[in-house]
Amino acid sequence: MKQTFTIKESRELPPHLRPLLHNLYNPQHVPNLFSFPPQCSLYTGWLGNELMAAITVDYRDLPTTQQIRMTDAAYTNFAALRGLIDRVLYQFHPHIGQKTMVSLNVQNAKALQRLDSFTAIGFTPHLESTVYDLPVLPFQKETYAQWQLCLEHPETYALWSSTRNQDARLLPGALPVSARTIDECHRNQGAFHSLRRNGAVVGTMYSRIEFSRLHIHELHMTCDSFTTREGLSFLQQSSFIRLKKIQDVKVTVTSLQPSLRDALLKQKATQTSVSTHTFLKELVPYPSVQ
Repeated sequence: MKQTFTIKESRELPPHLRPLLHNLYNPQHVPNLFSFPPQCSLYTGWLGNELMAAITVDYRDLPTTQQIRMTDAAYTNFAALRGLIDRVLYQFHPHIGQKTMVSLNVQNAKALQRLDSFTAIGFTPHLESTVYDLPVLPFQKETYAQWQLCLEHPETYALWSSTRNQDARLLPGALPVSARTIDECHRNQGAFHSLRRNGAVVGTMYSRIEFSRLHIHELHMTCDSFTTREGLSFLQQSSFIRLKKIQDVKVTVTSLQPSLRDALLKQKATQTSVSTHTFLKELVPYPSVQ
């Protein structure tokens, strides 16, 4: 007898089925099933009574900036994951009133058969984000006097995000950040910085301290390769001076930031095995029926 593929939101699952989600995920990356905001959902795909795939959908920015983020993909069968994503977006589509950008972030996507595997459901491969280990440096250069790492405050967040969003498509996740996103990052102890050279803003940075480790989740610099490398060197030295208890620094860089990636390698950074592929899809409202 042919089994039916069904989708269920995790809140609808009876208690005895929820532990199956833990078997689907890596133990270190299981989403917290009890802390989802109202406009975030973990959807699951089932073939009969067998859990085949899961995906988190964040649609909190849909009413304001027309964005949907899909993360935390897990599956035992890739076709089931693709079918789940397609079915979930089909449910959302009637509620789309304006052009909406959907981002799909898949960690360590090299495990997929092919990186264009989502094109069948309308997604386009956009970028790959890779994490690097960056050593801190204890030396000083005279040219560091030209540089400043300026911590932003709530009253300057709007200006920081406006600068950052000009090149959002180059950064991890590939979407502009909203005021809601900024506020959430702030409440989660994230820090926003502007990197200045001779008083002019030449870069933006978002970071968090996580278990004695500084993780720079976003770093973007709008200068030539030589200046980019000097700015990165300044950041290494600043981390050594300001963060004495920090054991190491991690930096996430995308495939659309080749100058920054090359500067990292020249500054003795080493690539880790952690990577995320971002796919994009635009949803267009259905034509109105007259």
